[in-house]
Amino acid sequence: MRERLGRILFPLCCMALLAACSSTKFVGEGQYLLDKALIKVDSNRYPASVLKPYLRQLPNYKSFGLIKWQLYVYDWSGRNPKSWLNKQLRRMGEPPVILDTSLVDLSVNELKRFLTNKGYTDAEVGASIDTSRRKKAVVTYRVRVNRPYLISRYRMHLPDRAIDSIAHLKAPRRNWLAEAFRPTQEIYRPYIKEGDLFDRDLLDRERQRITTLLRRNGYYAFNRDNLGYLADTTADTHRVKLDMLLFPHRKVLPDGSIKEEAHRPYFIKNVTIRTDYDPMQLAGDSLFQPSDSARRGGVRILYGKNGRSLRPGVLYHSNFLQPGKRFDERDLDKTYSAFAAMQALRNANVRFKESEENDSLLLSATILTSPAKVHGLGFDIEGTNSAGDFGAAASMNYQHRNLFKGSEVLSARLRGAYEALSGVKEFGQNNYWEVGGDLSLSFPQFLFPFLNETVRKKVRASTEFRLSYNNQTRPEYERAVVSARWGYNWQSNNNSFAKHNFNLIDVDYLFMPRINQAFLDSLPEVTRLYDYTDQFIVSSSYTYTYNNSNPQSRQRDTHSLRASVELAGNVLYGLSHLFDAKKDADGKYELFGIDYSQYAKLDFDYSKGLVLDDRNRLAFHLGAGVAVPYGNADKIPFERRYFAGGANSVRGWSVRSLGPGSMSKDSANFLTQAGDIRLEANIEYRSKLFWKFESALFADAGNIWTIRPYPDQVGGNFDFSRFYKEIALAYGIGIRLNFDFVLFRLDFGWKAYDPQETGLRRWAILRPNFRGNFAWHFGVGYPF
Repeated sequence: MRERLGRILFPLCCMALLAACSSTKFVGEGQYLLDKALIKVDSNRYPASVLKPYLRQLPNYKSFGLIKWQLYVYDWSGRNPKSWLNKQLRRMGEPPVILDTSLVDLSVNELKRFLTNKGYTDAEVGASIDTSRRKKAVVTYRVRVNRPYLISRYRMHLPDRAIDSIAHLKAPRRNWLAEAFRPTQEIYRPYIKEGDLFDRDLLDRERQRITTLLRRNGYYAFNRDNLGYLADTTADTHRVKLDMLLFPHRKVLPDGSIKEEAHRPYFIKNVTIRTDYDPMQLAGDSLFQPSDSARRGGVRILYGKNGRSLRPGVLYHSNFLQPGKRFDERDLDKTYSAFAAMQALRNANVRFKESEENDSLLLSATILTSPAKVHGLGFDIEGTNSAGDFGAAASMNYQHRNLFKGSEVLSARLRGAYEALSGVKEFGQNNYWEVGGDLSLSFPQFLFPFLNETVRKKVRASTEFRLSYNNQTRPEYERAVVSARWGYNWQSNNNSFAKHNFNLIDVDYLFMPRINQAFLDSLPEVTRLYDYTDQFIVSSSYTYTYNNSNPQSRQRDTHSLRASVELAGNVLYGLSHLFDAKKDADGKYELFGIDYSQYAKLDFDYSKGLVLDDRNRLAFHLGAGVAVPYGNADKIPFERRYFAGGANSVRGWSVRSLGPGSMSKDSANFLTQAGDIRLEANIEYRSKLFWKFESALFADAGNIWTIRPYPDQVGGNFDFSRFYKEIALAYGIGIRLNFDFVLFRLDFGWKAYDPQETGLRRWAILRPNFRGNFAWHFGVGYPF
C-alpha cells in the first residue's frame, strides 16, 4: 500500500513543482516571452524541421520536446543576483527568450536566402506575431516555395584540354571485393545533372569536386575560385542554361602587378625533412644549424639539437612526396597521416616553396617535425559494481615512445582490483582479487619476414607484439591467463574513418592453480570440462571498424560499423591430423597434454546517430554474434562466450544476469549464464538538460543462446521456432554528465519482458519495482 501511494504522490509532487514555476517571472513589462516559433510551409520537400535551423531566434529549449526544464531552473533563482544560490541556478538554467522583432525580420530574410540558394527564387516568406496570451508571444512563419528554377542544359567544356580531360575522369573499375572494403568514389560523380534544381550549394560542391581532381593530378595552385558559372535564364521561364567557366591563373609579379596565364601542373623538385623544429621560435628558420644530416632515396634529412633521435629510414618511409613526381594532394595527406601516427613526434607541418625551371613549375617541400615527450606515466582509479557487489580497481601505465629511435612504443601496465562478494561465504571468504599486467611493443611500420622496403612502404600498418598475465582469485578457485599476440593495425588510405586490425596469432593459456573440490563437484560435467580445466586457445582474427563521428562537427548524423571474424585451432588441428598425433580418452588432440579449442566466431555491430536539433539526438544500435565449436571442441571456451545484461547491453538486467534463452532462473548462475549466439537492439533518445547534464530515454532488446543443447543449460539453446519469444525487453532513463572529453553515465533500467519467467509473469512491465525488475548501471562514454 505504501509503495502504491508513493507511485501516485511522486508524479503529483513533480507536477506541482513545475506548476509553481512561472515561466514569465523574469519577463519585464512591455516584453514578451517567445513561447513558440512555428513554420508553416506548403511543400513537403522542405519541411519545418529542415527550415528551423535558419531561424535567428528560437523559444527556450524543451527537454524531450515537452518541458522547458532549463527555463524552470533559471526561474527558481531569486531576485538577488549576488546570491550564490541564485548565481548557480542561473548558470545551470537558461534565461527567458524575449521576443526581438528585428530577429524575426532577420529570420524571414534567412529563410528567403536559403530557398533562393536551393532554386526557389520566387519563394515568399512572411511572419505574424500573436501576443494575445499574457507576456507570451507566438511567431508563425508562412512559407510559399512557388515554382523552382530547373537546369535545362549543363555544359562543362573547359578551354584547357588537359584540365577538361581531368574534370571528365571516370572512376576506375574495381572488383566486388575492393568495393566492399573501400569507400564510394564520389569524387568521380558530378553533382550537377540536367533536370535538377538550380541549387547553388550543389554548384559549389561541383567546383570543389573538380578542384580536388585537379590537385590530385599536379595542379597545386588551383582552387575552386578558378571555376565559375554562366547561367542563362532568358530563353525559357524557370529554366536555366548553365555553363561552367574556367578562369586563368592570376600570378602576382615582383612589382605587384598581376599576370594572367594558363594553369600548369607542378612537380616535386626536392624534399627536406627537418627534426627538432620549434614553432615558437619566429627566427628558427634563419638560425637553424643542423647537427647532422643524411640522405635516403633523394630525400635530405637534417637533424637538430637532439641529433639522430629518429633513424633516417623511419623518416624516409613516412614521406610520400617523391622528387621528380607530379604533385598529388593524396601524397600530401598520406605524409601527414604517417607522421601523425609516429608517437615520437608531437606534430608535423609541410611547407612548399614554388619555383620555375626550364618552363616547368616546381615545388620544394620541407617537412618540419617537433619531438614529443619520450616518457609517459599515468594512473587510473575506478569504482566497480557487478550485480550489487562493490569494489575498486587501480592501474599504473608507462610508455616509452621512441625505444629504438624508430618511434617504437613500449607500453607497460600493472592493474589490481578488489571486490567484496556476496553469497559465497560457504567457501571460507568473500573477497575477489585480480592482479595482472601487460607489456606491448608497437612499431610504426609493417613488419614481416622477407618483405622488401617497397611493400613495407605501400602497406601503412603498425605492428604490435603483446604479452600479458592475469590472475583472478575467488573463494571457489584461482584462475590465471597468460597471453601473447602478434598483430597489425592500419587505416584505409582513401578513407580516414575506416580502420583494420589483424591479429596474425593470438595465444591464450588458461590454467587453474587452485579450485575448491566441493565447488568442482557441484559443477555439471560439461561446465567442469570446458570452463574449469587448463586450456590452450590459438587463434587468428580480423576486425573492421568504420566510424564517421567527428568532435569538430557534432551537428551531423553519424554511423559506425564493427565486423570481426576469429578462427581458432585450425592450424593446430591440421598439424595434429597431418602428423597422426594421438588422441585422449575423449577423442581430442592435445597440446602439451592439454586439449586445445577449435571454433569460428563472427561478430557484427552497427550504430547510427540522428541529429534532431542542436540539443536532441536519436541513436540506434543493432548487434549480432555467433561462435561455433567444431573439430577438437564441443563447447566455446568460457572467456570467448557471450554474456547479456549490463551497462552496454539490455539494461534492465545486471551484468551477466540475462539468459541464455528461456533457461530457468533456478538453474541460472554466473557459470551457466553464457552463450554462443547473441542478438541485441537498442534505441535511445538523448536530450540536453542544463549545464553539462544530459538525459536519455532508452529501450533495449536482446538475449543470448547456446549453439546446441547442453545439460546444464536447459532451455538455453537457439531454436527458430521459439527464439523470438525469448528476446528480453527493457526500458529506462539515464542521466549523463558530459565534459566533451569524457562522459559519465548513470542508467536506470526496468524489465519489460522477462523470457526466464513463465505465463503472465513474463510481462514485468505490469509490475515495475526497484527490486527484482530493476537494475542501475554506471559507465563511461555512451553505450553505443
